[in-house]
Amino acid sequence: MKIIISSHFDEFFMPPEATADLHLVKKEIQKALQDKKTILNEWLKFQNQSKGKFIRAQLALASGELLNLPKDTVIKWSVACELIHTASLIHDDICDQDEKRRGLTTIWKKYGVPAAICLGDFIIAQAFQKLSEIETGWHQTILLNSLSLSMKRIIVGQVSDVGVDIKKISMKDYEQIAYEKTGPLLMTPLDGMFRCKELPESELNGLNKLMNSIGLAYQMINDYKNIKSKKTDISLNHLNFISILIKENNQKINDKYSIKLSLTDAHERIIKKLNEIDRYIHQVPIILQPIFISIANQMKETL
Repeated sequence: MKIIISSHFDEFFMPPEATADLHLVKKEIQKALQDKKTILNEWLKFQNQSKGKFIRAQLALASGELLNLPKDTVIKWSVACELIHTASLIHDDICDQDEKRRGLTTIWKKYGVPAAICLGDFIIAQAFQKLSEIETGWHQTILLNSLSLSMKRIIVGQVSDVGVDIKKISMKDYEQIAYEKTGPLLMTPLDGMFRCKELPESELNGLNKLMNSIGLAYQMINDYKNIKSKKTDISLNHLNFISILIKENNQKINDKYSIKLSLTDAHERIIKKLNEIDRYIHQVPIILQPIFISIANQMKETL
C-alpha cells in the first residue's frame, strides 16, 4: 500500500511553538545523519538530499511546548520522531519497490537493498540514542517505551501490507492496515508528549481514535486522488480502496463507468470519515484542538 501523508500537510495551520525551535531539531538531525565510516557516510549524505516537511517534528514541538514540557525533552523527542519516520520511508521503499522518493532516486535503487536495510537500521539506532540524551530521567523511560511500542505497531502494519492478497481484501481489512501503518507515524509525536505530561488515559484514548481516523482519511484521500492520475494503483495492481469498492459492487475493475460510480461512493465515505474526525477533536486538550481542526478542514478542501 502506498502511504503518502506529508504532501497534504503543506498549508496546515501550526502554532508558533511548532516552528520556534525547529532549527534546533534540524541541526540535531544533521548531526545524527553523519558517521565516520566512509561508505555509511556516503549513504547518509545521499539520504540528506531528500528534504521533508518535518511534520512529525512540528507536531511534537507544538504539543510539547503547549503542554509546557522541558525544552530538552521536546527537542530530543522531535528529533527521534523524525528519524524513525525517515527510516520507515527507506524500508517502505524497499517493500513497495519504489524507485523515486520526493523526486530523488531511492536508497535501495541507487545502492542496493542491503545498503538500504543497513541505513534504515542505523537511523533507527540514532533515534533511540537521541532519547538516551534526554536530561530528565523519567522522561527517557516514558519516551523509550512510547517509541518502542510505536515501532512495533509500524512493523505490524508493514507486515499486514506485505502479506495482503489484493484480490481477497475487504474494506474492513483495508481500514485495519491503514490504521496500523499510517496511524502510528502520526500518533507517536503526540503520544510521547501526552505521556510525559501524564494526561488522563481518556485523553490518550481520544488522541488515538483521532489520529487513527486522520490516518485512514489521509490514505483514502490519497487513493481517491491516485485514481485520477496517469499511473493509477489499478493499472499497477497496487492496493487502493477504490478497487475494493468496485469488487464489492460486482463491477469490472477496468471499466470506466464502474470507476466513476465507485469514485462517487468513495467521496461519500471520505466525507463520513472526516466528519468522524470532527467528533473526536473535543477529546484532546483544548489548547491543541486548533491544530486538529485545521488538519480536518485542510483535508476537506483537498477533495
